[in-house]
Amino acid sequence: MKLCDLTSGPEGMAVWPVQWAEWGDPGGRRSLSEAGVLEGLTRLGNRLLLRINVDGNRRTASLEWDPPPSVGDVEAVLQANLGAELRALGRLEVPIRAHLDSRASAR
Repeated sequence: MKLCDLTSGPEGMAVWPVQWAEWGDPGGRRSLSEAGVLEGLTRLGNRLLLRINVDGNRRTASLEWDPPPSVGDVEAVLQANLGAELRALGRLEVPIRAHLDSRASAR
């Protein structure tokens, strides 16, 4: 599955490209320029906070979707591609690993 194919909710709304809230526009959302560069990320439960540089302006965007893939799988792909433009990141494949059942691993 590609990053640009991640979806959320019963309607299957696309979550890529990521969005951020603008200062001065309470509750407003804006699409993030796909020319932005990924500078870093932080995992917060079932979502990732992306630190993005857009023309010298730093933005933070939240990325949350319905699995699969897992948060860990997406996090690994993004960590491996820090410094890449969002345009390129959206086309990356996220391998979906089979997650072991904890009972099977305890044997």
